[in-house]
Amino acid sequence: MYKKILLLACSIPLAAGLWAQHLSPQVVASSGSYGTGGGYSLSWTVGEMAATTTLTGGSTILTQGFQQPTDVVNGLLDLSRDGGGSLVVYPVPATDHLWYGYEWATRGDVALTLHDVTGRDLGWTAQERYESGRAVHGLDCSQYAAGSYVLEVRYTSASGEVRTLSRQFQVIH
Repeated sequence: MYKKILLLACSIPLAAGLWAQHLSPQVVASSGSYGTGGGYSLSWTVGEMAATTTLTGGSTILTQGFQQPTDVVNGLLDLSRDGGGSLVVYPVPATDHLWYGYEWATRGDVALTLHDVTGRDLGWTAQERYESGRAVHGLDCSQYAAGSYVLEVRYTSASGEVRTLSRQFQVIH
């Protein structure tokens, strides 16, 4: 009987340790990039948990943390209401790509413009007919210099009511 209790007492922590080794294949990183050149490739992210470190010789492989081959948009689902509508930008700071999401209470027309922090219009605009639910889109930031920018969303409801929301974000390269 003592051996059975001892076996059970030893197997529970072992099973818990094996279960604890399961890691999700996603991580939320605030920034990152990928580049190749001269037969080498380098990818990096900021804000990730460093889980493993490997260094090998030969063809030189160094890894630390998590990397994903595609963008996973997290954080855009928690839209907060602001004057009957909502707007969020992600990630901040952005490197090459910015995601923006908005939601309104009723149908209407949406016009987006991009400005620098002095208010100068940068010539980027987007328009769409908003029906319902959360709308999430991407913006290529690679053509803009490092700095602060403002994304402005002008919403016109079917009844003609106009609301404007804006969010500031930074681009780093």
